[in-house]
Amino acid sequence: MRDEQSRDYIRQFQNYLYSISLKDASVPRIVPDGIYGKKTKAAVTAYQRTRGLKATGDADMKTWQAVKDEYERIIAEYSSPAPLCVFPGYGYTVKIGDKGDVPAFIQIILRCLSGEYGFTAADNISGEYSQKDAEEIKILQNIHGLQKTGEVDIFTWNCICSDYNMFCSLCEYNGR
Repeated sequence: MRDEQSRDYIRQFQNYLYSISLKDASVPRIVPDGIYGKKTKAAVTAYQRTRGLKATGDADMKTWQAVKDEYERIIAEYSSPAPLCVFPGYGYTVKIGDKGDVPAFIQIILRCLSGEYGFTAADNISGEYSQKDAEEIKILQNIHGLQKTGEVDIFTWNCICSDYNMFCSLCEYNGR
């Protein structure tokens, strides 16, 4: 392994330890410099000791994996979920009788919003956009000042997603 590449791996490991040290004061904070010196060894030893690993100060495979796994948990804890792009985009419209994933997602959103708006159509998530779904979409379109067509275009989609995001914690709380 080239010296430069070795330093990159050490720096990466030090970055992991640094992130862990921000949450756990028992792990000394180190500067990720790519040099496995006394301070890095002390941080590794402290990490190993507090995690029940053999406290050698060496970044063996078991320690490396434990540090990496803990770092990934920390990052995941502070990360936003990845967005899910369901709606195909501008120019696409869901109409009565359309079948597939997009109508199913609309029904799921309507089901979640049922607690807020009293919707009943989405009790049956069939993946086929129905007249009842369209009637409930008209209610949302009216609330948002959109033309009441019952069809779901990009503007209606954005409004129902906004409502869903606002009320989804209620939906989860209510077990829907």
